[in-house]
Amino acid sequence: MGAGNALAFFGPACEGVDVPEDVTMQPRTADMKWSTGSIRIMSQAISASEISARLGLAAGEECERGTLMSPRNPASARREGSVWVLQSGLADDRDLAEHVRALVGLVDGCREALGHLSNDCDLELFLGFGSENGQGGYVLPADLLADVAGLGLDIVLDLYPPETAEPVSG
Repeated sequence: MGAGNALAFFGPACEGVDVPEDVTMQPRTADMKWSTGSIRIMSQAISASEISARLGLAAGEECERGTLMSPRNPASARREGSVWVLQSGLADDRDLAEHVRALVGLVDGCREALGHLSNDCDLELFLGFGSENGQGGYVLPADLLADVAGLGLDIVLDLYPPETAEPVSG
């Protein structure tokens, strides 16, 4: 790497600094990252409509026990339990912590109801993340994680690798 490349890579503060040869310049590309969040409550004993009633919140999505997994396919399997989902309402270009804060704010007044539901339901903070280059991460501050724990929500992190143009051989 020449001195000009080192200066471009490390900035003016590194001018004149000897840079190891194995450091290479990568062209900057727009890395599209996305994140999303929702609260997902699942139960084999309580209906999704009853979960809404107990929380005093309407679900963004709900499926009742016994309904078809694929309503367009009458031969599809039936759901073994009810599913209640409340999305953060934020765009997917927002920081993961923002999704979590929004969701905590939406259900913060439901702590007691969530506690009662936890006897018959699985309560989850369902988070999704993906990036085009497969790299990335987020910090979830300790105080925010304490708020999530105080609501009795398990955290599910769903990671999406980048799509590849070539098939992966194994």
